[in-house]
Amino acid sequence: MLHQVGVGVLGPVFRTYDPVRDRLISVKAFRLDLLPEQAQALAAELERIVALDLSHPSVVHRVGAGIEGHVVYLAEDYVAAESLDIALRHYAPAPLETALPFIRQLAGAIDAARAAGIGHGVLHPRDIFLTPEEARATGFGVADALEAVGVAAPIRRPYSAPERVASGAWGTPADVFALGAVAHELVTGRRPAGTGEVAAIAGKTAATHPQLIRAVLALALAEDPADRYQSSLEVGVDLRRAEL
Repeated sequence: MLHQVGVGVLGPVFRTYDPVRDRLISVKAFRLDLLPEQAQALAAELERIVALDLSHPSVVHRVGAGIEGHVVYLAEDYVAAESLDIALRHYAPAPLETALPFIRQLAGAIDAARAAGIGHGVLHPRDIFLTPEEARATGFGVADALEAVGVAAPIRRPYSAPERVASGAWGTPADVFALGAVAHELVTGRRPAGTGEVAAIAGKTAATHPQLIRAVLALALAEDPADRYQSSLEVGVDLRRAEL
């Protein structure tokens, strides 16, 4: 039996029990205006992504994808944790020593996904689940799958990179931008407004080296993707230096 537990820009999310695996799973239903052939193609793209079997401790594990009637779905492990958009209310602004482990875990997830051949493209706090010890992200490959069948992936300001807003080509730097936006909000308690120095200077932090943190965030949030970090883990490395 399905129980709706949320709704996103692409459709509702349900929780159900998988007796074969003896665990709870979540099922995202894609409520999109798709032609029948597009729906079939999207299901095939999602099945391909599931078959990659991306394994990383900070990536929510996928268990299946397909189509039921005219509704495409993606199933993955159910995570019993708050999404970051809710957790921010009591975490942010967080000391860097608290925020950094989460940022580094997410950075590792982004780079692992890219190494497997997929990106995220639409990373948002609602895609991130937080416990006191770990952060886990969902949604990797969905934007790739949508674009492969001619459907535009959603724009989620202020987390979407400028090239995504402009419907341009995107890659790892777009996910670096989203990570920078999430890190900015975790550390300062405020969403970034703008890009680069403008976005970073707007935030305030009580960290020991706030100028170094702002420099890292400015680089991650650069307007031009060529000016950003080219891997997400670099963001974590430089923030670690700011913590010392």
